[in-house]
Amino acid sequence: FRRQPTGPQRWYTPVAAIDTTHTSHNIALTACALGIAMGVGLSMTCVCGWSTWGVFGMYVVLVSTYHMLEYLSVALYNPERLEMGSFMFNPDVDNGYIMAMGMSLVEYAVGYGGRTPGVITVVGLGAAVAGQIVRTLAMVTAKTSFNHYVATRQVADHSLVTHGIYAYERHPSYVGFYVWSVGLQVMLQNVCSAVLFSAVLGYFFVKRTKKEELFLIRFFGHKYLEYRNQTRSLIPVGLIKY
Repeated sequence: FRRQPTGPQRWYTPVAAIDTTHTSHNIALTACALGIAMGVGLSMTCVCGWSTWGVFGMYVVLVSTYHMLEYLSVALYNPERLEMGSFMFNPDVDNGYIMAMGMSLVEYAVGYGGRTPGVITVVGLGAAVAGQIVRTLAMVTAKTSFNHYVATRQVADHSLVTHGIYAYERHPSYVGFYVWSVGLQVMLQNVCSAVLFSAVLGYFFVKRTKKEELFLIRFFGHKYLEYRNQTRSLIPVGLIKY
C-alpha cells in the first residue's frame, strides 16, 4: 500500500511496508497483522467448530498469541532489550523455525482429508496452552534477567532468579516452548512433525542449556551450583559432555 502525493513530487511514501528497524510504524503493523491473524483464526474456530478447519483456526490463534506475548513480555518487563526480533519470527536467524513451521503446515495440508479431531487433539491443545503459560510465566518472573539469547557476559540487571516457577524448574522458558511447539503438532495430528520437533528441539535445548549453565556458573559461582543441585530440570542437561 502506498500513498501517491497530490503535489508536484513524484515519490511515494510507504504506509504499510515493514522492515527490521524497531520503529513505531513497524511495531504497529506487525501487531496489527498478528491481531488480524488471531481474529481470523478465532472466527474459523467459531464458525467451523470441532472440525479440521476449526482445529487449524485454533492453531493460528495459538501461534499468533505466542508471538504477541513474546514481544509484549519483553516490552513490559525488560524494555532495555526490546527489538523487532522480540516477536521471535526467526529466533535462530537461519530460518530454521520458519522452515519447521512451514513443513508442519504442508504435512497438515497433505493429510487434511483424513483427520478427524479427537482425544489426541484435546491432548495437544492442552499441552500447547500449558506450554505457553509456563513460558510466559518464566519471562514475567525473570523480568530483566530474561534474555532471548544466551548471555555471554553479565550485566548490572542480570540476577539469579530462583523464586516463582524457577523454584520448580531451572529452565521453564525452554520447557514451555518445547511443550508448546510439540503440543501444536500433536493437536494437528502431524505424526512426522511431532516426532521431528521432539527430537530436534530436544537436542537443541539440551545443547543450549548446557552452554547456558556454563555461563551461569561463571556469573554466579557456588550460588548457581547450589541452586542447580536443589532444583531439577526436565531438560536432561547431563546428556552432553564438554
